[in-house]
Amino acid sequence: MQPGATAFMKFIDTLKALPVSRQLMLAAAVAGIIAAMSFLVQGVTREPMTLLYSGLEPAHAGDIIKELEQSGTPYEIKGEAIFVPQGKRDAIRFTLAQQGLPRPSVQGYELLDEVNGFSVTSEMYNAAYWRAKEGELTRTILAIPGVTAARVHIGANLRSGFSRSQPTQTASVTLTTVRPMTSGQAEAIQYMVALAVAGLNAEDVAVIDPAKGILAGPKANRTEEPAIAAATQASLLEQKILSLLEPRVGAGNARVSATVDVSRHRQLTSAVTYDPNSRVIRNRTTNDSSGASAGAGGGMTVASNLPQGAEGGGNTATNKNSVETVSYEINETRTEVETLPGEIQRITIAVLLNEQALGIDPAAADAAERAKQMAAGFEQLIASAAGIDVARGDTISIELMPFQALPVEDLVEAPGLFAQLMERYFWSGLQALLLGLVVIVLGVGVVRPMLVQKPKKALSPDGAAGLGALGGEDAENDPFAYLKNYASERQDETAALLQRWLAEDQQPAQADPMASAFENRKVAVNE
Repeated sequence: MQPGATAFMKFIDTLKALPVSRQLMLAAAVAGIIAAMSFLVQGVTREPMTLLYSGLEPAHAGDIIKELEQSGTPYEIKGEAIFVPQGKRDAIRFTLAQQGLPRPSVQGYELLDEVNGFSVTSEMYNAAYWRAKEGELTRTILAIPGVTAARVHIGANLRSGFSRSQPTQTASVTLTTVRPMTSGQAEAIQYMVALAVAGLNAEDVAVIDPAKGILAGPKANRTEEPAIAAATQASLLEQKILSLLEPRVGAGNARVSATVDVSRHRQLTSAVTYDPNSRVIRNRTTNDSSGASAGAGGGMTVASNLPQGAEGGGNTATNKNSVETVSYEINETRTEVETLPGEIQRITIAVLLNEQALGIDPAAADAAERAKQMAAGFEQLIASAAGIDVARGDTISIELMPFQALPVEDLVEAPGLFAQLMERYFWSGLQALLLGLVVIVLGVGVVRPMLVQKPKKALSPDGAAGLGALGGEDAENDPFAYLKNYASERQDETAALLQRWLAEDQQPAQADPMASAFENRKVAVNE
């Protein structure tokens, strides 16, 4: 028989020889070791969990969880987020996408697929249509980078058949963004919604951010836009000036601060101018009139009343009148000037240069003159780059001063391979070490004492302990089994012992120590 099989059989015999109480304790200890090892091994070999989806509606999240359970994929739920093993995340997403999961939380024109034309009234169909329109617009707005949530409401006024006037269409867009939205982006959303709804004007669409107020539309607060535009222009101006100075003075040897003052008011000015020297005849009218009158001469007679009497004596007067009217056209010039918010009113630039980087020795006699010349050259360069208008009140200030040496900060070295391994596998290695310690402690402190038997008292100084070891616990309980084991293992010594016993029967004067030891062992066992 092979040594391994022999050792296994001896181990089985040892387990069978143990009392029932010790067998139960040993089984409990082994079960505890197996449970501890399973827990620690699972913690060491467990794959890290990563985010699958978050922020889904409960119904859609339930569909995903159901699919994960059917496929046997482990998952964890933390709040509104679903986590899956990191190595399987991409495969799980493709599998869910193949089945149409997660379903979109916003429905569009697919709502009209459920409309039955035989059981739906015109009002119900119109309501479903406007819901579908709002859903499609919401999807488009959500596709804009930076928009995390959006909702579109269209104020669709249904016109009565007896109404002669078309009601005004209105709409509102409520959205949440991760970064501030500019007025141009808000106006783009206005026009996008207005062009999607017939009869809707862009001015009647309100874009609302709950955290920032009305971004565009009626009563939009645009007082902050000029300040934002001024800060942006100042930042761009500083970068432009630095890009010109650093090639000459070196990186870090120039400091630029620019301030742009802009107008925050909207003003419309109208003017009319006439040129009197550019007179042109526009219209000329002439009216001529004439008339005659007869005067009476002599006395009134019968002959003077007769027609033939007209040729008689008397005075006749003729009158002529001429009136001319002339209208002139004079050149007229009408001018309308609208001043919008954001117009630049003044630019102020301050530049500080490192005198040491320019190679100017403060101890030199012409140091001040050289510094003045360099400052004038830099001023002309900056004025050309920034578009300085002296008539508008723009100013430039340039100073040359030595910079103080900045304290050198200790650079942080990149972590080495050992540091990266420690950072990545420290906890897993620590768990493995704890696993080994637990197994050793449980094996040595619990299992081994149950299997190892403590030796009994020595039978005699001549090796009775070794005889007891031959028989084990069976020899302690049964002396005949002990003698059988002893005789089978040491045949020569047994034969010699029997001869001595026979000789002792003939010579009982002196007792054999081995025999007396055996008798003592037998008495101890019987007791």
